[in-house]
Amino acid sequence: MQNVKLSEPAEQYNLQSFENLLTKRELEISGLIAEGQNTWQISRRLHISEGTVKNHLSSIFEKTGVRNRTELAAKYIVEYEQAVTDIDSFTDDEQPEFDCFTQPVARFRLLRNNNLPNIIPLIFKEQSFTIGRFDINIGRKQCDFEFDRATKAVSRRHAVIEQLAPGFAITDLNSTAGTFVNGEIIPAGNQCLIKDGDRVSFGTAGADYVFEV
Repeated sequence: MQNVKLSEPAEQYNLQSFENLLTKRELEISGLIAEGQNTWQISRRLHISEGTVKNHLSSIFEKTGVRNRTELAAKYIVEYEQAVTDIDSFTDDEQPEFDCFTQPVARFRLLRNNNLPNIIPLIFKEQSFTIGRFDINIGRKQCDFEFDRATKAVSRRHAVIEQLAPGFAITDLNSTAGTFVNGEIIPAGNQCLIKDGDRVSFGTAGADYVFEV
């Protein structure tokens, strides 16, 4: 997974902000597609019918020019999740606070098909990435990635992944069902280094993923 440097031509990446193209609901659905959620999962998360989800997707495809969900997820991550700024707005004397557009540097891939998100892309806006479960009582995201509220084995704030000099580490945030690396539970609050190919489980009800870099 590569980074896109600011020095590259903007037009090469077709950086037209999703905010100028899509409605608020279409942005929500695009984000859930980028998380790897399917039509049924999205309909449950947003409390709308599967037919309504499909209608929104047709509109999104037409507005953005993508041909399928894979292209939509990639386009969303580059254009919206990364809050892409108009490159032409910077003069030679101005330097942005970042030197690249950060792509997902790692991801979790689901081990089996059990109606959970297939992919969790790790997009580090700072140096940490939190994983949890959507809380309908609060009604807004508290973590960088949230499982559907029906995924009871995952706590509201379950774990945090940090990008460190030697690689990546995961810490359990005192979750109810625990966080496991290669079958071994992590003591709450203890940092555990993870590497490419490690199996990470959030709870004990099937949220089993492979860590990939």
